[in-house]
Amino acid sequence: MTAVKIGVIGGGFGTQHLQGYGATEDAEVVAFCQRTPDNAEATAKAFGVPHVYTDYRQLLGHPGLDAVSIVAPPHLHAEMVQAAVEQGLHLLCEKPLAMDAAQAETMLSRAEAAGRVHMTAFNHRHIPALAYMKELLDDGYVGERVYHIESRWFSENRATPGLTHYWRHQRELAGFGVMGDIGVHVVDRIRWLIGEFESVWGHADTFIPDLPDGAGTLRPVTVEDSFTLLGRLAGGASACVRLSAVARKSNYQNLEVYGDAGMLRFVFDRNVKGWVRGQLWGARGDTRSPEALEIPDRYTRGLDDSDPQRAQGEFIFAKLTRDFVDAIQNGTTAAPSFADGLAAQRVLDAALRVAEEGQWVRV
Repeated sequence: MTAVKIGVIGGGFGTQHLQGYGATEDAEVVAFCQRTPDNAEATAKAFGVPHVYTDYRQLLGHPGLDAVSIVAPPHLHAEMVQAAVEQGLHLLCEKPLAMDAAQAETMLSRAEAAGRVHMTAFNHRHIPALAYMKELLDDGYVGERVYHIESRWFSENRATPGLTHYWRHQRELAGFGVMGDIGVHVVDRIRWLIGEFESVWGHADTFIPDLPDGAGTLRPVTVEDSFTLLGRLAGGASACVRLSAVARKSNYQNLEVYGDAGMLRFVFDRNVKGWVRGQLWGARGDTRSPEALEIPDRYTRGLDDSDPQRAQGEFIFAKLTRDFVDAIQNGTTAAPSFADGLAAQRVLDAALRVAEEGQWVRV
């Protein structure tokens, strides 16, 4: 088939999109956009991208472009999606999809009305251990009914010594703090593995209330750096999620599911060798305690975990970009879609609302 011509908007995490496309058959990144000219040129050169822009509107008008990856701050997602739809482009957008559910709903309706393939970048669904966990849950490993979901994601990203104030610390640009950085991934995992949220309660904290800007002037941090989320799912299961980006010396994720016949525990611990695969434990029947479960080869085939950072882009994210390109070439729908991004957005909106109001709110 003819290669799908891609444009990527945004540096930073945009390198994972570039790595993913680089490992995707029938994908050709022909244009890259970043506001700072020197950075844009350097990134494009590193990934062999022939055309460089500093204005995303010019990239969207690049001749022959088929699709675009949007890796910009959330406050720009809606306008970029609208502009890309007007150019007839297919869409892969970073999470959180929008600033709120109303924006996300508009983005979804515009993409669908235009008949464009649309995806939200929930790439964590392709972590091998988590993908296998999905298979086991669908096959009834923990039983017919799920009672409890427990999840923790602790890191120290927002407590790094020398960190300066930038857009992620401003609600008007980021929309969310830790909930938008990592919480949205956990919400999507739970939705994908177990089912929809019906109601939530949440408690937000900002333990580091200000940070110096580039000139050394202290500026307020207007988003949360920690969050506790409780939820009730459609099937009656209860969920408890603890998030922190100021947990010093930590870089750890887990998700545990307890049902009427067993349990599963997913762990993603960057201090463990081969961490990019994830780890999985399970117990059911006569098993008295969780045992390590071997991840089938079909989930790790082609994975070189000698460089985990590179593998995140060229193996895990590449599974997402392959699905994107396949859907474009074959005229099919893709998942996770903007509908998944919207569903997660509704949970995030409700969580922040209850953190302010202090009461349970229906999603």
